[in-house]
This record gives sequence, structure tokens and C-alpha cells, in this order.
Amino acid sequence: MSDEKNTADLIADLERRIETMQNMGDAELGTFSRADWIFLILVSIVIPVIVAVIAR
Repeated sequence: MSDEKNTADLIADLERRIETMQNMGDAELGTFSRADWIFLILVSIVIPVIVAVIAR
């Protein structure tokens, strides 16, 4: 019975956290800018190339 209560408590806590995050705006979470996209694209290309060169 205790495991069921713990599971129910965890689910309720998770649902509260999800609702809190859904209600947050850009001020709390920040924004995702063009520079972020460029950084991610470069990193996603550069790191695999470095790994491939080292693996030779």
C-alpha cells in the first residue's frame, strides 16, 4: 500500500511541476535565438568530424 501511495504522490508532484513549467513565460525560461541555432548546428557538425578524424 505504501508503494501505491508513493507512486501517487510522485505522479501528483510531477503533474504540478509540468503545470508550473507550462505556465512559465519566456521571461522565466529565456528565449531561443538565431545564435543558439547556429551554435547547435556548428556543434552538431564539428564534433562528429573531430571524432571521425581522431578515430582514423
